[in-house]
Amino acid sequence: MPSHPRFIVDSMLGHVARWLRLLGYDTLYFRKVDDWKLIKISKEEDRILITRDLSLYRRARKQGLRAFFVEDPNVEDVLAELSKRFGVELEFHKDDTRCPHCNTRLAYTTSIAEIAHKVSKPITLRYKEFWVCPLCKKVYWQGTHWKSINQVLEGAKIKKAKLISKVSISERKIEISEVGEKIEHT
Repeated sequence: MPSHPRFIVDSMLGHVARWLRLLGYDTLYFRKVDDWKLIKISKEEDRILITRDLSLYRRARKQGLRAFFVEDPNVEDVLAELSKRFGVELEFHKDDTRCPHCNTRLAYTTSIAEIAHKVSKPITLRYKEFWVCPLCKKVYWQGTHWKSINQVLEGAKIKKAKLISKVSISERKIEISEVGEKIEHT
């Protein structure tokens, strides 16, 4: 279970918070919150602050906090960068996911009896795996939207690989030895 890293996301990036929760990461998100409160929570709870607000990012960094500034809110780009920098796994784990709505760890079930009164009959007939939020009582399943979820995760993996290869190439230094041979360092 990804107990770490833990995140706090500013109000401009609710979609990023939902994705991190889907991937099992404890991610706080508030629709309305003051910047000082985000910094305070980040510091007290050892959470990485994710923001689109450059001044908030700078203030957090000046205080020695881990923070990530999002220039382009494209979810594939953000997830790729978070994976590269902080080790976020770009895989869905059915036994380790959180409610996209309230951040509570979801309970996995295959019991139709457990969810039958919470979803429509066609859903109970079509799907066999469900996730139930013990706090807000929402029920989730891998419906038709699941294909697009997998596409985003695959896209993020590809973008991460490109980010890593760019770093690897730019970090290489070529040195000429005394006998005129090129020696490549990484």
